Amino acid sequence: ELAEPSPGVGAAPVTFIRGDADADGDVDNSDLQLILELANGQGVPPPCMDRFDVDDNGQVNITDGIYLSMFINFAGPPPPPPHPEEGEDPTPDSLSCTR
Repeated sequence: ELAEPSPGVGAAPVTFIRGDADADGDVDNSDLQLILELANGQGVPPPCMDRFDVDDNGQVNITDGIYLSMFINFAGPPPPPPHPEEGEDPTPDSLSCTR
């Protein structure tokens, strides 16, 4: 008897740009607004929480908004990969990312 495959086995990897919360291909202040709203308990959790985890610490909170604001507005360091190009998340965490 064959075992049922685990969910996601054989599925294509999900790619995204870290910090691109609205998934429009640009990391800008509209993404910052969405991240801050979610960090403050507003809005609906998105299908790809990894987009919102700007500092790649496995959590979405106010520090992600601060990190992104420093990058966008004050020439701070860029978000970790996958950024600036779309790619897979190189660090395992409990955040989900579906298409």
